[in-house]
Amino acid sequence: GASVCKDIEDVLRAKLQNEVYLLTQIIPDLNKVINQDTEHTKTSDDTTSDARQTKLNYAFRILVRVMSSHFSPLIICLDDLQWADVSSLEMIELLVSDAQNKNSLMIIGCYRS
Repeated sequence: GASVCKDIEDVLRAKLQNEVYLLTQIIPDLNKVINQDTEHTKTSDDTTSDARQTKLNYAFRILVRVMSSHFSPLIICLDDLQWADVSSLEMIELLVSDAQNKNSLMIIGCYRS
């Protein structure tokens, strides 16, 4: 348990450095795995929403790669996709088309018509 959490934290910090905060803002329970010991400092790249979205897309792909390397197959269940915005649908597309993720990933989507 604790060693897996430490391994995940180490890899995420190595790959994302101080951009880990993006993931903990969206997934607060990730703070149980990643010890947030530094505050995020704003950079000039943070000024545009496109730059922030690009960073978030990269961070989320790294998170899924790391998690799927420890928990295989990684299954992500998404409910109420009828309410999903364009950015969320693009994120799903990025995850399923991530050729660099060599681990098993299954995304289950549910929606109402």
